[in-house]
Formats: sequence, structure tokens, C-alpha cells
Amino acid sequence: MIYEGVLAALASNNCKLTPQRREILKVIVRAKTHLSARQIFDRLRKKYPQMSFDTVYRTLAILKELHIINLVDFRDGRSRYELNRHQDHDHRIICLKCGGAWKLPECPVKNLTSVNNLDDFKVTGHRFDIFGYCRSCQS
Repeated sequence: MIYEGVLAALASNNCKLTPQRREILKVIVRAKTHLSARQIFDRLRKKYPQMSFDTVYRTLAILKELHIINLVDFRDGRSRYELNRHQDHDHRIICLKCGGAWKLPECPVKNLTSVNNLDDFKVTGHRFDIFGYCRSCQS
């Protein structure tokens, strides 16, 4: 269901649906965690040995530009990606080891008076991520 919606979004933006792009999308849609471009490439290399890393990287750039995926910065020098499920993901805790992410019950930034009372700046969005290690990764 999600996969078909993503394919429709690509088609409506006149983006070619090559077999490689379809497979890259399948990997992202099925991922249980945030994946780097290298991890996506490694998952596809057996099925598509002729696929280059550049193909993965260019496809990710297109998907990001079309807001189909989000870039997630774990502040460790590696970019990771997630499917943009159009859900409220502006406040999360993220495990630096396994890449798991969990939504916080409420947004700690939403009611900041210092941000909401800015006269010269209109806030259109924000993110609030807390990085650390989940229970499974602490040992």
C-alpha cells in the first residue's frame, strides 16, 4: 500500500520508475530502521550486481527532493534515510547504535514562548531529536 503510493508520487513527478529505483524504494519501505546509502546499496548488490553506488545515491537525492524520504542526521558523519510517512516526526529519541527511533509522547518545543513570540521570524517547522542508546544497545 505505501509502496504503491510512493510509486504514484514518483510517476506524477515524471520520474522514471526503473527496476533499480523500485528496488531501492522497496528496501526503504521495508526497513525497520534508518538506513545509510551504503546499507541500501549493500542490500541490493546481490540482486543487482551491475548497480552502482552512484545510482543509489542519485535516487536518494531525487526521493529526498520530492519529499518521499527524509534525511536523518545522527550527528555521527553518516546520513541515514527514512520513508516520509507524513506523520508528526518532529520529536523523537534515536538510538545511535541500532538506528531505532521512538516518538516522544509530546513535543517539548511546541509551547516555547521564546519561539512563539518572535516578531521578525515566522516558524514553519522544527525537529527535536534526542540521541543516545536504547536498552538493547546499552550492553
